[in-house]
Amino acid sequence: MLIPDFVRTLPRREGWADLAPARIIPVSGGMSAAAVYRVTEAGRPERYLKTARGAAANALRDEIARTRWLAARGLRVPEILRVDDRDGDVVLLMTPVAGVAADAPLLPAPQLVEALARALKTLHALPAAGCPFDESLGVRLARATETIAAGEVDPEHFDERNRGIAPDALLARLTLERPHEDIVVVHGDATLSNLMVDGDGNVGFIDCGNAGRADRYTDLAVLAAEIEAVHGPEAAARFVRSYGAQPWNDAKARYFLDLYELF
Repeated sequence: MLIPDFVRTLPRREGWADLAPARIIPVSGGMSAAAVYRVTEAGRPERYLKTARGAAANALRDEIARTRWLAARGLRVPEILRVDDRDGDVVLLMTPVAGVAADAPLLPAPQLVEALARALKTLHALPAAGCPFDESLGVRLARATETIAAGEVDPEHFDERNRGIAPDALLARLTLERPHEDIVVVHGDATLSNLMVDGDGNVGFIDCGNAGRADRYTDLAVLAAEIEAVHGPEAAARFVRSYGAQPWNDAKARYFLDLYELF
């Protein structure tokens, strides 16, 4: 991956000269429209850069605001070191979260899923009334409408149960079948790759741009499905028991998994 001129010349921008001695290394992976770079320098802890332009800049602004809000409430999230927002470009410098992504864990599956359940339970226990970010179904369905209209949803990537269904048909069904919402504070994209776990079972959250007020199954359905796919149904059942989501609502979980197809 090539480093664009905008990033290579960043150390010459006002306020960023201290990056001049550092190596800036592109990081592949992830679904965000922002570009991600690892910043390494002898004698200093590793840091990360995120940069975004145009429409992607608004998403990065959301991530910055929501990460700061979660940090202020004691959640393990990246520490935001510096933000530069000018001329349509947004640059974020932040620390990593300790540990490794939960899709490449340091822990055996039973301890891993229990740690993930504890972390989500802690997040979901935050007072939702005080959260300024709305990720409820009305907001997410409206966002899905815009994404489909822009041609950004590829049905070839749908799960097997939705193969052959057009994105707008799936959206129409989801709009008609909206379940009652049990509003909590969610991560909003709680995949294994967005949860960092250290050897002691401490869990942190990255890519928090979709955090906000939403139904708890926004997180639970996606994470339980990934755990089952990677570690099997018993691990998923252990996750559900550890979280305390009893009885598990299969219909609601399927609804939120289908909604996740549109993002």
